[in-house]
Amino acid sequence: MKEHTLSTLRFFLQCIVPICAVTTASAAETTIDNSFVEYEVKGNGPQVVLFEAGATPGMVDWDSIWYNLPDGITAIRYSRRGEGGSGACTGQMSAADYADDAAELLAKLEISSPIIYVAHSYGGDVARDFASRNPNAVRSMLLVDPSTDRDVEIITTLDPVNGPGEIEAIKANDFAVGEGNWCFLHDSWLKDGDLGFAEIGDIPITVISGVRKVEEPSMVFEIDAARALWGQFHSEWVSEFPRGRAVVTEGSGHMVHQDEPDLVLEELSALLELPLE
Repeated sequence: MKEHTLSTLRFFLQCIVPICAVTTASAAETTIDNSFVEYEVKGNGPQVVLFEAGATPGMVDWDSIWYNLPDGITAIRYSRRGEGGSGACTGQMSAADYADDAAELLAKLEISSPIIYVAHSYGGDVARDFASRNPNAVRSMLLVDPSTDRDVEIITTLDPVNGPGEIEAIKANDFAVGEGNWCFLHDSWLKDGDLGFAEIGDIPITVISGVRKVEEPSMVFEIDAARALWGQFHSEWVSEFPRGRAVVTEGSGHMVHQDEPDLVLEELSALLELPLE
C-alpha cells in the first residue's frame, strides 16, 4: 500500500469527477502502446526537467508551479495512460510499466541528455523505477511527498491493536472506488519495498515531506506522531544517498507543490544550479 491510499484518499475521490481529466489548451498528443498520451513542452533550454504527476489528476497536477518555472530549461509534463486527459490503459500497470512509458515519451521527443526528474506522490515510484531502469538517464531527482512502502508501518507502529483493521478498511475502500478506474490500484498495494541507493546509484536527490498537523485527525495516519514518522521515514530513505537532501515542512500536507509552490521551485532551482557531470 503506497502513501496515497492513506493521506490523500479524499483528493482522489474528488478527482474522479471530470475536472481532473481536463486537457490543457497547449497539450500535444503522442501514441504509446496503442493509447494516446497528452503532454506539454515548455522552453528549449539545455537542462531538461520531466514532471511526473501524482495518481489520477494527470499533468494538471503541476499547474501550481508550471507557469512560474525557472527560465532556461526545457520542461516536460504529461499524463500517464489512464489518467488526466490521456487515453485508457489496458488492465493493471506497475510503476515500472509507467517508467517505460516515460522513457518512450522522452525518446519520441528526442531527449537524450540526462533529466532532472520531479515527481509527486505515486509519481515518485515511477521516477525511482525509471532511474533504476535507465542508468545515466537521470541527473537528479526532486521527490515531492513521494509514496513510501513504510506507510503501513506507521499505522501498525502507532496502533498495533486497531491499526491492521484500519488498514484493511482503507484497502477495501480503495478497491471499491478504484477497481476499473485506477490502473495503478494493484501496484499501489504491493509491499515490495522502495527502490533506493542500491538500485538508483549516486545522484543528487531531494525529498520534500509535508508533515503539517491535521486539526481533527480521522485516522491514525493523520495524528501528530504519524506525521512525524512520515517525515522521518522519508529522511531515512534519502539519507542513504551521498548527495541526498531531506526537506521537512510543517507548512504543507501531501500537496506540497500547491501549499508551498515557492518551496518546490526553490529546491528545483538548487538542483538546476548543480554543475553538469
